[in-house]
Amino acid sequence: MSMKVYRAGRRPEREPERRGGLLRPVLVVLLVLFVVVLAYLVLPFGGSRAVLLGSDARAGEASRSDTIVVAKAGGGMLAVPRDTLVEIPSVGEDKINAAFATGGPELTVETLERLTGLSIGNYVVVDFGGVEEIVNALGGITVNVEEPISYTLEGHPVSIPAGTQELDGPQALAYVRYRGDPTADIGRIGRQQRFLQALAAESTSPSKLPRLPATARAVWRNIDTNMNPVSAFRFAVRMRLLGMGEAELYPGAPQYIDGISYWVPNEQAGDRVVEQTIN
Repeated sequence: MSMKVYRAGRRPEREPERRGGLLRPVLVVLLVLFVVVLAYLVLPFGGSRAVLLGSDARAGEASRSDTIVVAKAGGGMLAVPRDTLVEIPSVGEDKINAAFATGGPELTVETLERLTGLSIGNYVVVDFGGVEEIVNALGGITVNVEEPISYTLEGHPVSIPAGTQELDGPQALAYVRYRGDPTADIGRIGRQQRFLQALAAESTSPSKLPRLPATARAVWRNIDTNMNPVSAFRFAVRMRLLGMGEAELYPGAPQYIDGISYWVPNEQAGDRVVEQTIN
């Protein structure tokens, strides 16, 4: 009868094969988990759209939504002027920002679903005052300023030259609030869209990675959303991985009705823009 002898310092002949046999299933499991996580983040199931609302309420005033943007992960952004004349469920015809004052973000989402014909569901309300804190936590934000901006914001003079500028918190807040050009709210909407695109790009930039925890805390302190942290993170990752496409304004024209200024939507042109951006 022969006996197998193991020499000191040498492994059994079949041990590498056994180790390889164990390693392969582990790698397969890890690969499957990676694919599942990637699919969860990228594939278009669940909510892929969200309404971004900028609230600029001051003490003693009703809450207002001065910024209304519908964003789709892997799609684009559709901005709806705050004075857009719409049918608000259970209220009637009024400016769309009256939906926020009457029924909060939930009624605003319902109104936008009726306007666009799409299911949206999710909302994120950003406190305008939080823009300053968020941008400072990020260490500044780079924005292409089309025209020089010079005005007084809450008693403080603001001056931002035209061109590519690195804005700090107070400057970024002044940039998104400015409406002193000839296009007033329409011009401000364009600036807010460019700001959101720059914020999305820079907050997920590798160079900003050390600032990510502080930025995330600043964002979470200054928003109100019906998405839980996991869903919000998934939406943000999908926006980054799938990109952010065209940013458009819901088409229409300014018009006075009974002495009140409205943005009267062109629904036929609006259907085409909805299809191009968030459908």
